Amino acid sequence: MVPNFGYLRRSIFGISTEVMDSCWQKLNVPDSPTRQELRKSSGAFINGYNIALETGLSENLSTKLKAFDGDLLGFAYTGAAMGLAILDYIPPGNQHRVQQFVHENPEYTSSAHIGAGFAIAVLKRDVQKSLSQMIPLQRWWAIDGFGFHAGILNWKNSVHKQIVPQRLVGYAIRAFDRGLGRGIWFVYGGDVPRIVKQIQSFPENRHGDLWSGIALACTHTCGVNEETLQHLKIVAGDKASYLGLGAALAAHPCYLTNNIFDHTNLACSVLCEMSATDAAQLTLRIIQGLTIDEQEAVFVDQPIYETYREGVRREFLKNTVAV
Repeated sequence: MVPNFGYLRRSIFGISTEVMDSCWQKLNVPDSPTRQELRKSSGAFINGYNIALETGLSENLSTKLKAFDGDLLGFAYTGAAMGLAILDYIPPGNQHRVQQFVHENPEYTSSAHIGAGFAIAVLKRDVQKSLSQMIPLQRWWAIDGFGFHAGILNWKNSVHKQIVPQRLVGYAIRAFDRGLGRGIWFVYGGDVPRIVKQIQSFPENRHGDLWSGIALACTHTCGVNEETLQHLKIVAGDKASYLGLGAALAAHPCYLTNNIFDHTNLACSVLCEMSATDAAQLTLRIIQGLTIDEQEAVFVDQPIYETYREGVRREFLKNTVAV
């Protein structure tokens, strides 16, 4: 009998779709429309991950991913990339599945790097070595994924105790906080008063990146109304331009995949003061104006990715998105 290695991999490394429910129960997060949407999003991520563990990089994986609802595709592809990265990292490994996955699905490049970041966190991979194998404009999405993982699955240390993993240094700490912001949105189920209180408990120099992650999360997921978005903009104060930045970066892959939904437009209309399409096109214009050194070292004073982010954020400062 031929062993089913896919089933074996899933049985060893698979994740239960109930992981978010466990977090919410421990944190006494009440059920709400936002939480129900976040359950769908996290479920798509976990299912994409488990499917990739079982199928590997295959036509079967592609077929199963395309079966997800349009507003959940990004989460499913992120989870799948995490699963493929796990397979790349464990023996025999080194089959460059994630690179091939990105090549086959370029519109999900940032999602794939976020998924790879989850794997770096889970397997405690060397950060600098892992990032050095990624292109400069995308590599920091991996540390965003690292932070997202910490916010959801290590929230006691990363959110409540506000501990940054020791293996993260320099610019990686800022990228980590963006993912951590998204994790905070998820673990608190979109409960804005608790989220605001939590963000404000962090040192002020971490607020901008945390707000950027919050905005990216609430732009990607349903269940957020206009009143909530306006409230976020007010409480962010002079960091409100980071909300515009996060929303625009969320709109970017939605535009590339032709998956802009009503909730994407609503978030961008409030946080960016423009449509999701206009916000995404803004990010593309900024990218086109960059001079990118594909050999850029991992730890430099000003990564090209930060130049990109600041270029986008400056547009919102000019348009008085900041309050």
